[in-house]
Parts: sequence; C-alpha cells; structure tokens
Amino acid sequence: MKIRTYPAHLTAYERGVLLRFPDVPEAVACGCSEQEVLDSARPVLEAVLDGYVSQGRALPEPSQIEGAPVVATDRFDPEKWRPIF
Repeated sequence: MKIRTYPAHLTAYERGVLLRFPDVPEAVACGCSEQEVLDSARPVLEAVLDGYVSQGRALPEPSQIEGAPVVATDRFDPEKWRPIF
C-alpha cells in the first residue's frame, strides 16, 4: 500500500488559519487554529484527489518541502485504481 504524504502551507490570519497544498492547488482548508485545520485537511485532500481520479487525471506526486506540515492518505493505492486517459 502506498501512502501519499502531501506538504501543506499554513497561513495565519487574524481570524484563523488557511491551509493550501502546493501540489494540489484545488484543495484548501481553513480553521480557527493550526491543529483544527490540519485535522480537517485530509478529507478535503481526498475529495479533490477523488475528483482527479474521476476525471482520469494523474495524481500529483507529493513535493518534498523540508519543515512543512504534511497530510497523509493511503486511499489512492496504485494497485486499486487506474486513471483513464
């Protein structure tokens, strides 16, 4: 089983925290704290990656960004799905 671990970029604002994935720009999450946004990020990431699969798009390979928080998913095992081109 392949686990994909995507780095995240957190931006703190006066009223909360915004999380973006450099490799999956459509996936964005927000929360009141860093922990809250990190806890809610996996379902958002997986929903967007589900969209990639349903559209036949290849999943982006995760970047290696040192020191960045990461969100992992094992939902997209290459043995279980095949993109349609």
